[in-house]
Amino acid sequence: MSTSPTSSKATATFPNAVSMTTVHSNASETRQSTSPSSSGESSSASDSEYQACAGSHRPASRRSRMERPRIGERQRSNTIIVPKGPEVKEVARRSYPPDDARAMSPRRNSEDIERLERGLRETLKEQARNLQSSLAALAEKIDEVKNDHDKLESENRFLQDYIGGLTRTMSKDNLGRSASTSGKKGRR
Repeated sequence: MSTSPTSSKATATFPNAVSMTTVHSNASETRQSTSPSSSGESSSASDSEYQACAGSHRPASRRSRMERPRIGERQRSNTIIVPKGPEVKEVARRSYPPDDARAMSPRRNSEDIERLERGLRETLKEQARNLQSSLAALAEKIDEVKNDHDKLESENRFLQDYIGGLTRTMSKDNLGRSASTSGKKGRR
């Protein structure tokens, strides 16, 4: 495994990485050397042309397209990139006191675990009691609201009946008055 001078990542599939950031002045010569030709001298000619542009970062033995594995069979690039040099750091493990929450490890003995379980059970029981009392308070409020609603409905019916009776008596009185006034007007 080797690296290019410009990158710090190594590739396993291609022995020498090609830098895409450098500009080649003789790019047309390089392209001609990699393209197949029909003459028999093509291999020696392309080798000599390839040796001529040795200043570029391309390897001397480059795979042709026929030798490459198909896209589906190739390894993913994230598996073949390996950091190299000072970038590789070993993670130092920190040590915590045994009663610290970050020190969750098999170092806890059964007594500590039982004590933690008891504490958790007590807090859960307390939360359950609080929830039950709040639910009971809500149920009482719901009953009060239902009772008030029923009371208001019965009073509403009473008022509707009362208003209906008043309107009937008013209409009867108005009919009686209008009949008596119409009879007096006709006699004159």
